[in-house]
Parts: sequence; structure tokens; C-alpha cells
Amino acid sequence: MSDVYKQVGRKIRELRIRTGLSQEALARKMSSNPNTISRWESAHYKPSVADLVELGKIFGVPITEFIGGDDTSPNAAELLSAINGLRDPDLKEVIRYAMYRRATGPI
Repeated sequence: MSDVYKQVGRKIRELRIRTGLSQEALARKMSSNPNTISRWESAHYKPSVADLVELGKIFGVPITEFIGGDDTSPNAAELLSAINGLRDPDLKEVIRYAMYRRATGPI
């Protein structure tokens, strides 16, 4: 699983613990299953943009909080929105392209 999803999982866990919620309690608030919360936190499942928006509402944080939340990633929410719903092969292609662009530098 990519580092982005590991970061997202760590942030979900951090916010859940900080707010005193168990995985079961968070799952109830999300109308989800505790296993889903566990799999997000371990980066075995990828939360959708809609899931991150809902988590942001529950924790009182912007969606960008899940992927760093700093000013170094101002397009993070736009990127998450753009990739939401992509099938896994398409998502992998986007990731490969982003890595290629980062490696080759600006045009």
C-alpha cells in the first residue's frame, strides 16, 4: 500500500484516539463496520473521499488533515477528489505518473 494511505491510516488512528473513540464507536458514527476502521488504520483498505469528508466532520478537521494538512500540499483535496472512484489499475497509473513527474522535474 502506498505511503499516502499509511499516512491516512495513521492520522485516522491518531484522531480517533485523541477524541477518545474506539474503533467500534467510530464505526457506529460512520454507519460502518469496526473491521473497516481497523483496515483503514492499517492501510489495508483505502477510504474514499466521501469517507474522509465524513471523518473530517466527526473529528472537526479539514480533509487535508489526513494527508499532511500543511501548506505544502495546497492541492491535496483537489487531487483526492480527482482520484475518488478510480479503479485500482487507474489509480496505480496516476501514482506511477506522479512519481515519474516528480523524478523528472519541471518541464
